Amino acid sequence: MNDVIFGVALASMLVASGASAAPKKAGEPALPSPAVKLTLAAGPGGSPWRIQIVNEGQVPVRIPADVRLLGLELTPASDGKKKPVVAKCTLPDDSRPASDEGSELVVPPTKSWSATFDPLFYCFGAKERAALVAGTSVRARFGWTASGTKPPYAVAPVGAGVGKVTGVRSLDADPVILAETVPLAPSTAPDDAGENPVSLTVPETMDAARGIELGTTVTLVNGDTHALTVLYRPEMLLFRVVGPAGGVACGFTRQVLSPIRELYGTVPAHGKSSIGVLFGVTCPAGTFDEPGLYRVTPKLDLTGASGRSIGLKTWDGAAIARKPLVVRVRNPRRPALPPKPALD
Repeated sequence: MNDVIFGVALASMLVASGASAAPKKAGEPALPSPAVKLTLAAGPGGSPWRIQIVNEGQVPVRIPADVRLLGLELTPASDGKKKPVVAKCTLPDDSRPASDEGSELVVPPTKSWSATFDPLFYCFGAKERAALVAGTSVRARFGWTASGTKPPYAVAPVGAGVGKVTGVRSLDADPVILAETVPLAPSTAPDDAGENPVSLTVPETMDAARGIELGTTVTLVNGDTHALTVLYRPEMLLFRVVGPAGGVACGFTRQVLSPIRELYGTVPAHGKSSIGVLFGVTCPAGTFDEPGLYRVTPKLDLTGASGRSIGLKTWDGAAIARKPLVVRVRNPRRPALPPKPALD
């Protein structure tokens, strides 16, 4: 008798909790995919691009509202001679979330979530950047690999949607055609740069997992027909850094009141001289802490570093790099959960 009473009580508990639903039988039709749409809009003139996820269905769903799950597939326009080479842009595994922890967002019917991003943050390799030109077809994918049926999901049923739709691991957007080329960085050269015998160059790009101990090589190019004597040292360089949070000035113009002959060097006609610099020496703390793209432009200012007082005929002008170094910092310096997502 006690066993019968226990069985009745257990059955009542299962019904009350909703756990009495019969498991899906073999051959039973699969649940439909959720009616959720991903769209991509390319921003004009180098402005940010935008993705949006819209719940067009009748039941709520849950998404990982984290733009790091985005991937781009670039198909250049065909020239009719050979098949275009497709380039795929995704962040490295160490920068993509492995789950939706901390970024879960419930999207009710007819509601949406959107995010803006810089396409170069994802398409940072030379091959991928070269495909970001007018006429290229761009298809966005959001989530994890399309193969498999197990979580994590790009879209998962929640609440009233459980048992009505299935989870999907990724979403694909309809392709868009680029109307213009996406520039890596605008020119920073002043209008009179052609009259200056001295110019600076830096590498085109640098990729870093975190913004720690970043540095580069800055090369002075003597475009004159005769040698130049200069005080070319790391402390004479200034930097302008433009990143996700805005612009930062690194360093300050130095006045050399007591020049030392041994510190000056000679750059031959049409020759070059390179030095290594660390941004942490002159840039404020935290300059590169957040993930994103940073455009770093060096400037050499020797207007206060003349050696004429010790008998040296020095070049005492200023020069700025024609193009900045573009640094990609993929992860925050200090691990942190992404900001709490919100609906549009």
